[in-house]
Amino acid sequence: MSERFGIPDHSPQHAPDHSLQNPTAQGSWHNTGDGGDGAWPTAPTYGGGVHGAMPSIPDTPHSTTMAVVLAMLFGPLGLFYIGFLHGLIALFTVIPVVRSIALTIVATRGVDSSRVWIALVVMWCITVPWAVAGVRWRNRRFNRA
Repeated sequence: MSERFGIPDHSPQHAPDHSLQNPTAQGSWHNTGDGGDGAWPTAPTYGGGVHGAMPSIPDTPHSTTMAVVLAMLFGPLGLFYIGFLHGLIALFTVIPVVRSIALTIVATRGVDSSRVWIALVVMWCITVPWAVAGVRWRNRRFNRA
């Protein structure tokens, strides 16, 4: 036995005379149907639709009250409740528009520029009507379908 770094080596000193054999006999896999050469079972299919497609989530009408509350609490992020595109467009358009409107109000009124609430009021004036109109439009489209 040899020692490396003071630790005894417990590995066998010579290779065994025979190699390990596969315990599974050749050809024991059975053909489960759907073609193939019988070497591997085929994956089950779960019927309907395009192969590999995600199941569709049922579209339901949204609440106008919930849309208004989320728009007031989260501003443009609350519009994601209506739809992904509404939230995405609002995120990239409302914030720059609100900033420019709030700065214009501050400059014309001579108000202290540290008044953040002006920007919040302007944001509410944009996102809340957008939320109401967006939910009504979405629910009208839902009722037609």
